Amino acid sequence: MKTISKTLFALTATALLAACQTMPSGTQVAQNDECKASSFQNLVGTPAAALDKNTLPERTRILYPNSVATMDYRLDRLNIHVNAQGQIVRVVCG
Repeated sequence: MKTISKTLFALTATALLAACQTMPSGTQVAQNDECKASSFQNLVGTPAAALDKNTLPERTRILYPNSVATMDYRLDRLNIHVNAQGQIVRVVCG
């Protein structure tokens, strides 16, 4: 019975640690440019209203303050972050 308890504890601890993993650091994200975010860095500082959505990849999300968005991380999805003033402040994969 003690062996089962120890095994169950070890599995639970492993699952909890896996859930606490952080997102890749900025350097790692830059290396994984599957969504081609580096090609869209020129958008940073421009008004979101000027975006031509026809030139953006299919899986692009434009995220405004308080936007509802899923928290799943997708390397092939381009995320364009816009501040409260309507300016694009960040373009990243995810």
